[in-house]
Amino acid sequence: MLLAHNLCDITGTKRKKFRTLHRRLHVCHGWTRVRATPSSLKGCQMVNFPVLDRVSVQNYRLYVGTPDLPGLDHSFLPGVNIIVGINGLGKTTLLNILLRSLTGPFDLPSGEELGEKKRRLVPADRLWFRRRVPDDAVDATATVWFHVGERYFEVKRSLANLDILSLTVDQQSWPTARASDLEATYQTQIFQAAGLSSFDDFVFLLRYVVFFLEDRRSLVWDASAQGDILGILFGEQSADRRHYVELFNDLLSKDSEYRNMLAVVNKRKKEFAKQNGTIDGGQLEMLIGQVDSKRADVAALIVKKEDQARIRDSLRSQIENRKQDIHDQRSAVASDLNSFYQSFFPQTSDAARYLLSQFEAIGGCLVCGCNSAAAISRVQAKLVMNTCPVCENPIEHADRPAHDPHAGEEIEWRRQAIIELERQLSSMVKPLDEADDAYANIAASLVAATSEVSGLEQQIDALGGSLPNATARRDRVQSHLDAFQSALNQLEVESRGLTQEFKILAAAIDTEVQTVSIQIETSFSKFISGFLAEDCSIKYTPRQGRIGQRSATENFAFPHFVPALTSGVHRANATVREHGQSVSESQKEFVDLAFRMALLEIAAPNSPAMLILETPEASLDSVFVPRAADLLRRFAAREGTAHGTRLIASSNVNREQMIPALFGAYMDKQFHGQVVDETTQAAPPTVPVNDREKHVLDLLKIAAPTRALERFRQPYEEERDRALFPERFTDKAP
Repeated sequence: MLLAHNLCDITGTKRKKFRTLHRRLHVCHGWTRVRATPSSLKGCQMVNFPVLDRVSVQNYRLYVGTPDLPGLDHSFLPGVNIIVGINGLGKTTLLNILLRSLTGPFDLPSGEELGEKKRRLVPADRLWFRRRVPDDAVDATATVWFHVGERYFEVKRSLANLDILSLTVDQQSWPTARASDLEATYQTQIFQAAGLSSFDDFVFLLRYVVFFLEDRRSLVWDASAQGDILGILFGEQSADRRHYVELFNDLLSKDSEYRNMLAVVNKRKKEFAKQNGTIDGGQLEMLIGQVDSKRADVAALIVKKEDQARIRDSLRSQIENRKQDIHDQRSAVASDLNSFYQSFFPQTSDAARYLLSQFEAIGGCLVCGCNSAAAISRVQAKLVMNTCPVCENPIEHADRPAHDPHAGEEIEWRRQAIIELERQLSSMVKPLDEADDAYANIAASLVAATSEVSGLEQQIDALGGSLPNATARRDRVQSHLDAFQSALNQLEVESRGLTQEFKILAAAIDTEVQTVSIQIETSFSKFISGFLAEDCSIKYTPRQGRIGQRSATENFAFPHFVPALTSGVHRANATVREHGQSVSESQKEFVDLAFRMALLEIAAPNSPAMLILETPEASLDSVFVPRAADLLRRFAAREGTAHGTRLIASSNVNREQMIPALFGAYMDKQFHGQVVDETTQAAPPTVPVNDREKHVLDLLKIAAPTRALERFRQPYEEERDRALFPERFTDKAP
């Protein structure tokens, strides 16, 4: 079959109709899919990538500029462009400014993997740049000049909130409008110029292919993201791509709706079964009988509680009366004793007599509080013997009148009365305790019975309250269940229809990606060899997967490449590495970077592309630094109609040789010849010494200096010059 091979010779509407016909014939008749040879895509441009020409950042405190040229203003040239600096000068911030100037206040859905998320953009952090400077970037702006295919753009944004301030397309300024309206115009112009179906796809390409930053997401080991990117780059664009995304999102929504509706249907089924069982099994009548019985128990307990309360209150009243009687008798004894002591001690003060009377009245000693029977007996014995209980002197004298002979009998009678009353009081304590316990038990039983009645009443109410009501409720539940089941069936029918449409589009994309799969695999092998010594390859293996979480849904074929890699323990054959955890972090980084470079090379074979990254020399040893730099330089030095490709790389000032290697300035030619074995094409020419400054954005000159730069500016600048112009240091010690 030569249909796929001749695809690129057909243009415009004819090409679209031809591809649609080919897709339908393939799906309906099961034609064998033929992969395209590298020559089959010659002259066939699929996607236009953005290529940055210039950036200007003004009034942003991180980039103060020079006295002659405040702020930052730099033009990017075809080939290698290096952002040079040290830690803290804003290399990462500048790369993010380039990214946000293109994407605006939008980003990918959150999470390390794209997964089962709807293919749509979400709001980005608008205040990211604002938080990095003390003045909140109130007046700070970033302007970028770039082209997408044959269209040229100038976009100015506020770094305080990422609002677009002005837009120029092909030297024509768009009228100033609300930021949201101008943003919408920008998005439309961009995705049309890129040959994409939506601005969402444009941002996906920037994040997963063009920009390789610290917060990058894995592409090789995110099967969902890989399938989308391959579909964007090599699948059919315009209406079909938009329809593909709409179908994907609709299927996700239908899956979520179906699962939610199914949960409701299952709940209604349980309610119906319960209601039906209640009526058929006589449960309602049984509950009504139980609640009537419990209500009778509650009424009896209420009566019993009231009777017990009367018994308890009567005992409490009797005890209080006995206590009052004892108090009255003790007061009378004290009064009689006071009179009695007055006749004994006519010279004694009232206070002294009061103390003695209270003591003998069994009130105890008012001085120390003692009221023991032994102490009271000793005092009484001394008084019987007419002896002072304090000094033990005889009380009666011839010159003093004798006391009343009957006073002692009256006092003794009262004492006996007190003893009897206290005995009665003691005998009442136990019955009161028993009455209190009985009352508490009855009250607890009443609470429990009342709670049971309430629970039974709730059950009865839930079942309808009566048999007719329960029957009516069952019928209502059945009606609701039928309605939800009907809606569920309708969702199933709609999902099947969407599934069939999506299946056709997915199969077409699978076919289209397969036509270029060998080219992608070959390009990947070329690039990965510059980063890893291990044998590493990718193999096109469509991933069978569902959309959504339902296990009963149909599987689709999603475009997918699987990497294989040798290791120290698997030297003979490369083993498939389906998960990112199966390789080291550095291997994961380089496999992902090589895959992106391969996609850029194959998706834009005849037009400029762009790759923006932070150089990975920290993960490379001295042998692979020049190898990696050589491949990056070759990528940036594409020729023919692809001339104008830009590599924008940020790098720290160091002696890792990455910067001079990117310029092709290899001082040790012998070492370079030993480690770089690229022989299929001539090496790009070395960037002339006098031209290199144009390819360098030097943050040591224009960024707000850190303390490290202020203290060590001279050695930093010398190391920068050594990296940029190693030829000038050939006679100096390293």
